[in-house]
Amino acid sequence: MFVSDGTTPPAKGGGVYVLKRGTAVRLSGSPPASFGVTWRKDTLYVSAVTVGAKGPVSQLLAWSGWNGTSFTRQKVLSTAPDGILFNGLAFGADGRLYVGVDVGLTNDHGPKKGLLYDILSFNAAGKNMKVFATGIRQPWQFAFPQGSSSPFVTNFGQDSPQSIQKVVLDFILRVRNGQNYGFPTCNWVVVRKCAKFAAPFKFLAPHTDPGGLGIIGKRLYLSEFGFARTAKVESLPVTGGALETLLTGFKGEQFIGLGTNGGWVYVGEAASGPGTGRVFRVKP
Repeated sequence: MFVSDGTTPPAKGGGVYVLKRGTAVRLSGSPPASFGVTWRKDTLYVSAVTVGAKGPVSQLLAWSGWNGTSFTRQKVLSTAPDGILFNGLAFGADGRLYVGVDVGLTNDHGPKKGLLYDILSFNAAGKNMKVFATGIRQPWQFAFPQGSSSPFVTNFGQDSPQSIQKVVLDFILRVRNGQNYGFPTCNWVVVRKCAKFAAPFKFLAPHTDPGGLGIIGKRLYLSEFGFARTAKVESLPVTGGALETLLTGFKGEQFIGLGTNGGWVYVGEAASGPGTGRVFRVKP
């Protein structure tokens, strides 16, 4: 199993790891930080962050030739424009690679510039970039239903001014090609400002902090960071409905990520100190 760690410099520990028999090993050639990985046709696709002379540089990487301990081929598919960072990534049924654009390290709800607030798609070679949807503050992680190219996406509400944190919502989106969710004009604090924009699939309480997503059968699984609330894993039907708690009791910094594979839910818990991060799995 391969996992990404988004710990950003100057802090250490970020990058891409392989998990074997309960041990995490950082891979050779790993970037300083990674906000997502996805596997397709014997290739690991990586959302990578390196540090350049002008600051962070975001790239999409393709690693292939896995020999059990390392990848023998590592290729840069795409480098983001200056000031743009890539978030999570996943493939749709159409064979295109979908990537979220980060809100930015110093931005919260500023005016749209360039690719900010967009979801992008690329072909498998990292070319033919298209804007898939826009107006999304922080499209973080993706999950595609089987046979679909319309992903579920976690999206964080704005953080400033501080007074807004008690009222601004977080969201799960079901994003379709060409949609505009209206941010920063629409943040759902003043509902009338959102009338002409696409509506979220699920409204979440302020600072639910939704993270990873995964689908097993007809249910969508969601990790919640727990920065302002209790960290936990919940699920709901892919058709919508009430959230049900699957997993609680996290003891670390409560920053948890999630993925699904083979009928299992995998949950990564951030470390409270060096070497104390953990990965759990549970079969619903």
